Amino acid sequence: MVELQDISRLIEEGNTYLPGQKSGTRSAYYSNPDWSGVRLLDLASGADTGGAFSSHLVRVQKGCEVPDHLHENQWEWNAVLAGQGKMILDGREILFGPGDTFTTPPGVRHTVVADKEDIALLAVFVPGTM
Repeated sequence: MVELQDISRLIEEGNTYLPGQKSGTRSAYYSNPDWSGVRLLDLASGADTGGAFSSHLVRVQKGCEVPDHLHENQWEWNAVLAGQGKMILDGREILFGPGDTFTTPPGVRHTVVADKEDIALLAVFVPGTM
C-alpha cells in the first residue's frame, strides 16, 4: 500500500524544469496583493509557455479565501492537494478535500474558502496568466 504524503510539500521542495534551462529552478511564494492569506508559487508562468498555459501552487490560510471572481478568457483547473474547504462554483456550494478537482470555464464566478484549515491547490490556467 502506498503511504499518503502531502503532495503539495513535495512540489514545494521539488524543482521546475523548462526547455533551455541547465538546471531546475523554482521561484519563491508571493502574496496576492488583493487577497489576504493567499500565496502563490509559479511552477510555469504564461511567459514560460508562450501564453499557452500556466500552473501555480496556491496556498490559502485557514480563515481566508480566494474571493468571488471570474476569468474572462481563461479556463481554470484546480486539484486539491491538501486540506478541506468549500468552493462556490457558479453559485453552487461544494465541500472539497484532497483529490477533488474543479474545472471552471471562462466567465464563471467562483470562490475558494479555507474556513477550518489551510488548503493547497494546484491551479492550471489556459491560456496562461502572464
